[in-house]
Amino acid sequence: MLAATASGLWSRAARAARSPRAAVLVVAALIATAFAVTPAYADDPGLNCAATATASISVTPSPVVYGRNAVVSWSADCVANTAEDALVISGPGFDPSTTIFPVGGGSQSVFISQTGTVSWGVTVVDLSSDTGFSRNLAAVSAPVTGVTTVPSVLGDTQARASQALTAAGYVLGSVGSVVDCDNINRVSSQSPSAGTVLLPGSAVSITIGRKPTPPAQCP
Repeated sequence: MLAATASGLWSRAARAARSPRAAVLVVAALIATAFAVTPAYADDPGLNCAATATASISVTPSPVVYGRNAVVSWSADCVANTAEDALVISGPGFDPSTTIFPVGGGSQSVFISQTGTVSWGVTVVDLSSDTGFSRNLAAVSAPVTGVTTVPSVLGDTQARASQALTAAGYVLGSVGSVVDCDNINRVSSQSPSAGTVLLPGSAVSITIGRKPTPPAQCP
């Protein structure tokens, strides 16, 4: 069929030999026909895979839990997979600028330190220098639960503040002191402040109020 098509076009070119403009049009038609019947990736196995790849990606658990690990899993397949092909995973726990994965299946444990909704995606990439083709294949999102915030320990004794922080999943950090006649032997300030979203296990520092050094006195 291709031979017949080409023969016909060349015959038309011969008949139009006396017309330069017509000859140019015929040559252009021949080139267009050649590219139309030859797939763009026929001579590029890497692009062949990138153009035909399919994939899935998932995360467990879903919803994910703030301050804990989740497992992101993916699976990808394509036509004529070669060393020129790779997968890029984007999202929390992955660095697409430095890490690529082979086409196929994989999983990775990631730490959840974000709030709201988190998302991951899988992209196939042709690493060959002649194309550099890439295509997004699949994505997954999950809401984040179990978000913890720093409790208020203002006005508590040091012992009570330590207990409250422990109950909330935090630890007592540095303990300072400041002249504060309204909060003698009690928490005068804290850092981070109450209501701050903070990963469990983080330290919260406090400042305990004290009397001024004599002869100064509290009013």
